[in-house]
Amino acid sequence: MAVIHGRDLKIYNSSGTALIAGAKSCTIHKTSEAIEISDSWNQTAKSFIAGRTTWSIDISHLVTTSTGGIPMVGSSYAVRVKYGSSTVLSGTAICTGSDMVATVGNLAQGSLKLQGTGSLT
Repeated sequence: MAVIHGRDLKIYNSSGTALIAGAKSCTIHKTSEAIEISDSWNQTAKSFIAGRTTWSIDISHLVTTSTGGIPMVGSSYAVRVKYGSSTVLSGTAICTGSDMVATVGNLAQGSLKLQGTGSLT
Protein backbone atom coordinates (compact mmCIF):
# COMPACT_ATOMS: atom_id res chain seq x y z
CA MET A 1 0.00 0.00 0.00
CA ALA A 2 1.50 3.33 -1.10
CA VAL A 3 0.91 6.56 0.80
CA ILE A 4 0.06 9.45 -1.54
CA HIS A 5 1.95 12.68 -0.87
CA GLY A 6 0.29 15.99 -1.76
CA ARG A 7 2.94 16.94 -4.31
CA ASP A 8 2.27 13.70 -6.23
CA LEU A 9 -1.47 14.28 -6.71
CA LYS A 10 -2.03 16.19 -9.96
CA ILE A 11 -5.07 16.84 -12.16
CA TYR A 12 -4.45 16.15 -15.87
CA ASN A 13 -6.49 16.53 -19.05
CA SER A 14 -7.99 13.40 -20.60
CA SER A 15 -4.90 12.56 -22.66
CA GLY A 16 -2.68 12.88 -19.59
CA THR A 17 -0.31 15.25 -21.38
CA ALA A 18 -1.18 18.60 -19.75
CA LEU A 19 -1.89 19.64 -16.20
CA ILE A 20 -5.20 21.45 -15.77
CA ALA A 21 -3.47 23.36 -12.99
CA GLY A 22 -0.14 23.06 -11.25
CA ALA A 23 -1.91 22.54 -7.95
CA LYS A 24 -0.60 23.86 -4.65
CA SER A 25 -3.43 21.96 -3.04
CA CYS A 26 -6.31 19.86 -4.29
CA THR A 27 -9.45 18.69 -2.50
CA ILE A 28 -11.70 16.03 -3.98
CA HIS A 29 -15.22 15.91 -2.51
CA LYS A 30 -17.41 12.85 -3.08
CA THR A 31 -20.78 12.25 -1.41
CA SER A 32 -23.64 9.79 -1.66
CA GLU A 33 -27.31 10.13 -0.76
CA ALA A 34 -28.76 7.83 1.88
CA ILE A 35 -32.22 6.58 0.85
CA GLU A 36 -34.46 5.24 3.60
CA ILE A 37 -35.99 1.83 2.86
CA SER A 38 -37.39 0.90 6.28
CA ASP A 39 -41.06 0.27 6.95
CA SER A 40 -42.35 2.78 9.48
CA TRP A 41 -44.97 0.34 10.83
CA ASN A 42 -42.74 -2.75 11.23
CA GLN A 43 -39.37 -1.45 12.45
CA THR A 44 -38.08 0.77 15.22
CA ALA A 45 -34.72 1.38 13.52
CA LYS A 46 -34.29 2.99 10.13
CA SER A 47 -32.61 1.16 7.22
CA PHE A 48 -30.88 2.87 4.30
CA ILE A 49 -29.33 2.09 0.92
CA ALA A 50 -26.78 4.14 -0.99
CA GLY A 51 -28.28 6.49 -3.57
CA ARG A 52 -26.76 8.72 -6.21
CA THR A 53 -23.26 10.08 -5.80
CA THR A 54 -21.87 13.50 -6.61
CA TRP A 55 -18.31 14.78 -6.69
CA SER A 56 -16.36 18.00 -7.12
CA ILE A 57 -12.75 19.16 -7.05
CA ASP A 58 -11.32 22.36 -5.55
CA ILE A 59 -7.84 23.32 -6.77
CA SER A 60 -5.56 26.03 -5.44
CA HIS A 61 -2.77 26.81 -7.91
CA LEU A 62 -0.14 29.22 -9.12
CA VAL A 63 -1.41 31.12 -12.16
CA THR A 64 0.40 30.46 -15.44
CA THR A 65 -0.44 31.54 -18.98
CA SER A 66 -2.32 28.27 -19.49
CA THR A 67 -4.29 28.54 -16.24
CA GLY A 68 -5.32 32.20 -16.42
CA GLY A 69 -8.57 30.97 -14.96
CA ILE A 70 -11.49 33.05 -16.18
CA PRO A 71 -11.70 31.57 -19.73
CA MET A 72 -11.93 28.09 -18.17
CA VAL A 73 -15.33 28.80 -16.53
CA GLY A 74 -18.14 26.94 -18.28
CA SER A 75 -15.75 24.58 -20.06
CA SER A 76 -15.93 20.81 -19.68
CA TYR A 77 -12.79 18.79 -18.93
CA ALA A 78 -12.05 15.09 -18.87
CA VAL A 79 -9.88 14.84 -15.77
CA ARG A 80 -7.50 12.16 -14.58
CA VAL A 81 -5.97 12.12 -11.14
CA LYS A 82 -2.54 10.52 -11.32
CA TYR A 83 -0.18 9.21 -8.69
CA GLY A 84 3.21 8.86 -10.30
CA SER A 85 2.48 7.30 -13.70
CA SER A 86 -0.69 5.49 -12.59
CA THR A 87 -4.20 6.88 -13.04
CA VAL A 88 -5.98 6.77 -9.68
CA LEU A 89 -9.31 8.41 -10.61
CA SER A 90 -10.89 9.61 -13.84
CA GLY A 91 -14.06 11.43 -14.84
CA THR A 92 -15.48 14.49 -16.57
CA ALA A 93 -15.99 17.83 -14.83
CA ILE A 94 -17.27 21.32 -15.65
CA CYS A 95 -15.35 24.35 -14.39
CA THR A 96 -17.95 26.28 -12.36
CA GLY A 97 -15.75 28.90 -10.74
CA SER A 98 -12.37 30.55 -10.94
CA ASP A 99 -10.64 33.11 -8.76
CA MET A 100 -7.31 34.82 -9.36
CA VAL A 101 -5.40 36.98 -6.88
CA ALA A 102 -2.36 38.96 -7.99
CA THR A 103 -0.55 41.30 -5.63
CA VAL A 104 2.49 43.43 -6.44
CA GLY A 105 5.69 41.58 -5.60
CA ASN A 106 4.07 38.14 -5.27
CA LEU A 107 3.25 35.33 -7.65
CA ALA A 108 -0.34 35.26 -8.87
CA GLN A 109 -2.45 32.58 -7.24
CA GLY A 110 -5.80 31.19 -8.21
CA SER A 111 -8.42 28.60 -7.47
CA LEU A 112 -10.69 26.49 -9.64
CA LYS A 113 -13.94 24.74 -8.76
CA LEU A 114 -14.80 21.72 -10.89
CA GLN A 115 -18.20 20.01 -10.66
CA GLY A 116 -18.16 16.37 -11.68
CA THR A 117 -20.62 15.09 -14.22
CA GLY A 118 -21.11 11.33 -14.29
CA SER A 119 -18.99 8.98 -12.23
CA LEU A 120 -15.51 9.40 -10.77
CA THR A 121 -13.89 5.98 -10.97
